[in-house]
Amino acid sequence: MTFIQSIKKLTPFYYLNFKTMKMKTYFVAALATMTLAACSKDAETGAPPPAAKTNFSVSLPGALETYGVEDPQAAGQIAPYYENVVVYLVDAGNNAMGYSWTDAEISAKQKRFEQVVEPAKVIVVANTGSTSLLTGPTSLASIENGLKNLAVADQNRAVKTIGAADVKGNAAGDYLSVQQVALYGEQTTFTSETPTDGHTLKKAAVELKSLVSRFEVGTVKAGTGLDALTVEAVYVNFFYNDYGQTSSQNFSELTWPVTYTPAWATDAANAAVTSQTGTKAYTYQVFAGSLIPHIIYKVSGTVSAGYKLADGTGDADNSTSFTGKYITVKGFRDSGSLISEIEAHKIYKMGLADSGIEITPDKITDKPEKAKIDLIVAVSVADWTVANVTPEI
Repeated sequence: MTFIQSIKKLTPFYYLNFKTMKMKTYFVAALATMTLAACSKDAETGAPPPAAKTNFSVSLPGALETYGVEDPQAAGQIAPYYENVVVYLVDAGNNAMGYSWTDAEISAKQKRFEQVVEPAKVIVVANTGSTSLLTGPTSLASIENGLKNLAVADQNRAVKTIGAADVKGNAAGDYLSVQQVALYGEQTTFTSETPTDGHTLKKAAVELKSLVSRFEVGTVKAGTGLDALTVEAVYVNFFYNDYGQTSSQNFSELTWPVTYTPAWATDAANAAVTSQTGTKAYTYQVFAGSLIPHIIYKVSGTVSAGYKLADGTGDADNSTSFTGKYITVKGFRDSGSLISEIEAHKIYKMGLADSGIEITPDKITDKPEKAKIDLIVAVSVADWTVANVTPEI
């Protein structure tokens, strides 16, 4: 998926208003509500009027170190944690001016710019993590290139706990990894609104969305041919390392490491993941695109008499215990259709109900990413928001 295509899939998150006078303009912007105002008056003594100027103010909405399981998220209920914010004003020639916010401005939920030229486009980026975006004079191409450096590790941060409201105005509480991801929005269209002070008033809806998709993963359960099945660990494999898709992690059966890294991409088994009411989930954020993540379970258990695992483990007359085996989910179905591309700003849920994904012995292998074993799971998908998917064996 291209940069522009991924952006067009995002959903609304804030608004932009402006009003025009004649010689100077007033510009206001907000991350839940973004406002732009401009006014001008006749040029004096016959001199040609200068280019319209704009005062710009951005307001943020309020928001609700070890890795661990998280609560599954409901559609439309993910409130962001604000770490940093950059606003770009882009003209018709794709020249831009970037402005970053101070902690005090983020805390005040407002940033104001005096006398700037009314832009053709407004871009807002929040939570860039370890990536530093350009500020000052720049270009649209440079902004897009900077976004390509966003790292997947920064989209999978440990839960952040704040004991008291911080200097940026984030309220006390726990912030899940999904609340700390990079957000992006842009707008080019302004609509006329009813004037409040006699001046022309316009508004533009700006969409601020996540640049990643989220996987919420449940447990597995014993199907026919298994007396018992227990999860030992969970891994995510096959994902882009950066938003620009310049590199990826895609271990095979032969290259699977002794110690799996990075830390965010693996979890030890957690008893809170029950795939029943009140369950937690193993969670991972990945960048959108055609690289479909693989979910791998390391398992132990008991194969029933008369059944065998894919590697031949089992006995015709007796139950056989096993440990250190693997289940590799290599695909997902949504409403029966095989998913060929992961979309940004969507949550993919799998195996979170009915006590987990039912597994039969033939899907359990001696190594992960076994070439001859494919397991497809059905999922549901929704905009940042939720989609439930399930495994297909």
